[in-house]
Amino acid sequence: MSTINVKLLSEDALNFMKKNIDTIFVRIQENDTNDWIYSEFPQNIFVTKKYEIEDFCLKNNPDSIDKKIDLENSINIYENLKSLPRYILTDERFWLWLYLDKFYLIVKNMMSIKGTVTITDHWMHKQGTRRGLMFGVLSRCFFRVELTVDNSLEDEFELTRWIIEKPERFRNLSWRSFSSEEHLVRGILRGEMKAVEEYEQKESPELYTEIAKQVSIIGGVRLLDAISEEDISKMIYEYTAEFLSRSKN
Repeated sequence: MSTINVKLLSEDALNFMKKNIDTIFVRIQENDTNDWIYSEFPQNIFVTKKYEIEDFCLKNNPDSIDKKIDLENSINIYENLKSLPRYILTDERFWLWLYLDKFYLIVKNMMSIKGTVTITDHWMHKQGTRRGLMFGVLSRCFFRVELTVDNSLEDEFELTRWIIEKPERFRNLSWRSFSSEEHLVRGILRGEMKAVEEYEQKESPELYTEIAKQVSIIGGVRLLDAISEEDISKMIYEYTAEFLSRSKN
């Protein structure tokens, strides 16, 4: 497969979007092709960078209904972008290039355009760098794989598959400051998964909110980044098992 250069949305184009969000929302809602951006945006919409990636495609998955496609697309995004430097991967302008150009219709179909908030929160990362990346239509696909892939396992995407099956298993963790520590995220999820599989019952909506709170409590008395993956997994397994045991009674 051929390679392509990475691009970023230009600063002028980003400022134009911020100042004209109502118009941008209407144009995206009305158009299934991105031709309109070349007449509405300032010239030099995208800036080409020196970094190259393999050109790749994604499957269309309206509203991410099909979890198998969601998983396949997420892994595909991760595998093709993981070599890029962090400053590119955390730049909203990089993701806006993918949204407005390369995967325009797929991104539009993955998340219904219900108002300007869809554009500001899920395309433009208005929620800030950490939350914004986890809100982004494609950026969250990348980071949920990066934080859960485990090359030591026969199935390295075991945890990735588990959280994509039910996004709430990871959502509350992804917004916390400790989510940048990959070993912590893997350990927490491994503890959750072990307990949930042992207690064959419906997972309550509040379970994962309480787990995120529990990790923060642990962080109040111990340095989270000094806790091993095995230790945090054991702690969260015991907490989750106790929670589910109480819920069962």
